Amino acid sequence: MANEETVLDRVQELTWAMVDDQINADEIRLLENLLLSDDQARDTYIHCVQLHADLISHFAKPEAPTTAGKMPVLGFLGDVTPVADVQSSPQ
Repeated sequence: MANEETVLDRVQELTWAMVDDQINADEIRLLENLLLSDDQARDTYIHCVQLHADLISHFAKPEAPTTAGKMPVLGFLGDVTPVADVQSSPQ
C-alpha cells in the first residue's frame, strides 16, 4: 500500500513537472513507464491534467474589446463580425 502511494505521488510530481515544462527526458520515460504499468497511475495523471486544464480555463484573461467601447458580437467568427455598442451602466 505504501509503495502504491509512493508511485501515485511520483506520477503527480512528474505530471506537474510536465505541464510546467520542467521535466527532463529521463523523467518523461519514467512517467511513461508508470502510466503503462498501472491503472491508478493513469487515473492520477488524467486527474492532474484535467485539473490543469480547468485552472487555465478558469483563470484565463477575458478577451479585450476589439475597439474602445465596443464588444464583438459572435467574436468567434473573427474579423467578419459586427460590433455592438457597449454602454457602461451609471454609477
